[in-house]
Amino acid sequence: MIEFISHEITTRAIYIITVVAIEYVAVLFSVLADLVSGIRKARKRGEATKSKALRRTVDKLARYYNVLIVLTVVDAMTIVGILYMRQVEGFDLPTIPLFTLLGAIGMAIIEVKSIFEKSDEKDKENLREITEILENLYENEKLKSIIKTLKKHNP
Repeated sequence: MIEFISHEITTRAIYIITVVAIEYVAVLFSVLADLVSGIRKARKRGEATKSKALRRTVDKLARYYNVLIVLTVVDAMTIVGILYMRQVEGFDLPTIPLFTLLGAIGMAIIEVKSIFEKSDEKDKENLREITEILENLYENEKLKSIIKTLKKHNP
């Protein structure tokens, strides 16, 4: 009986690890696809690829994997609880890394959306952000005071 339980747990563990590994690789490929898409869009606009943009991609990938690791830990705790309930209580619940799966799907959807965004939409969004920053600066009383002081000293 114990040998059967051990074999079943080993088989499930291999299955779960394989599924989680595929999810991690899928997120990597979706980020790389977005990177390639971004490079193509930049070249189309005549812009050079910048190391800053590449660093942003690496930072994004690191953030995604930090979240995935936390979700995988939650899944591991959940699966251990499910295996315990199966063996001790007789409940037969599925051992699926559900949180990691949902997180990976969400991240892939974000990347697909980014790939299909038109570059002019991104430019418009950047322009909106710059305009908002400038408006906030214009309304800043300390900045107005500094400008007045500079004007007094520089006729």
